[in-house]
Amino acid sequence: MASPCLTSSTPKVMPSLHNHLNSLSQVRFHRTDYDGPGKFDERETGSNFGAHDHSHSHSHDHSHHDDDTKQQLRDLLQARFKRRSGPYSHRGYTIGIGGPVGSGKTALTLALCRALRDKLPMGVVTNDIFTQEDAEFLVRNEALQSRRIMPVETGGCPHAAIREDVSANLGALEVLTRRIAWEEEENGNSPEQNPPLMLCESGGDNLAANFSSELADYTIYVIDVAGGDKVPRKGGPGITQSDLLVINKIDLAEAVGASLEVMERDANKMRKGMEIDGESGPTVFASVKNGDGVDEIIRNILKAFDDAHKLVKEAQ
Repeated sequence: MASPCLTSSTPKVMPSLHNHLNSLSQVRFHRTDYDGPGKFDERETGSNFGAHDHSHSHSHDHSHHDDDTKQQLRDLLQARFKRRSGPYSHRGYTIGIGGPVGSGKTALTLALCRALRDKLPMGVVTNDIFTQEDAEFLVRNEALQSRRIMPVETGGCPHAAIREDVSANLGALEVLTRRIAWEEEENGNSPEQNPPLMLCESGGDNLAANFSSELADYTIYVIDVAGGDKVPRKGGPGITQSDLLVINKIDLAEAVGASLEVMERDANKMRKGMEIDGESGPTVFASVKNGDGVDEIIRNILKAFDDAHKLVKEAQ
């Protein structure tokens, strides 16, 4: 029998959890601004994506140093904005949460919703291959109002729906963005003044999976210590190119014989390609279920969210 990864059909969105989401089955055919994958070098898996020019000379002028750092961030944000499908009013700023099965992606999604839902309008799109398990979990735990949680069944390898053909997720996120805008306006709030934060949780996948920049504005990759302390040095786009690497379940390290020091060393080495201002891409050690490290994850998300919206306002 052929591998499901080779024979899977185009991802489809299945009917909703509740009657008011019955139209969800039509989302797969929703017309979006997605216009194709673009050039290879512009994608996360391409050689030039997010590259920074470090050839300029350095001096002890700290103002020059700070300006260089700000310009690196500005260039990266501008490149990503050009790659996304439409403005933030069309699809809210999107956090992509990926990682292997059982690493704690849904637990992190729940923790983020609980911490931020009273501060920002939020919506969540979950991905599972054959079920709506993660969406059902979030609804049962009242992460958000159920109408702001939308499941997508990918019908094949999860990475296909976040990288190769992102249209199912784009459609779901666009529907949720419009729904949130309508609700905010009905409550007397301005969507422009209070833009939404969208979470898109991938189905569990391997280290090669990372979000396309057409879909996610900021990516979090979640691994856990139960897989062993060798995981960070195995690399792959999830480890090396995510905006934030979360090493979860640190409370289990002693039980499984994993060294957090080894994982930190290897993560810093592997994430040199995401460096800004000479530092490796950020890594957070967490025990999400116990609340450890969640505040630091939120600080990274909110900074990226604020920086992106400031850049748009400056350009207007």
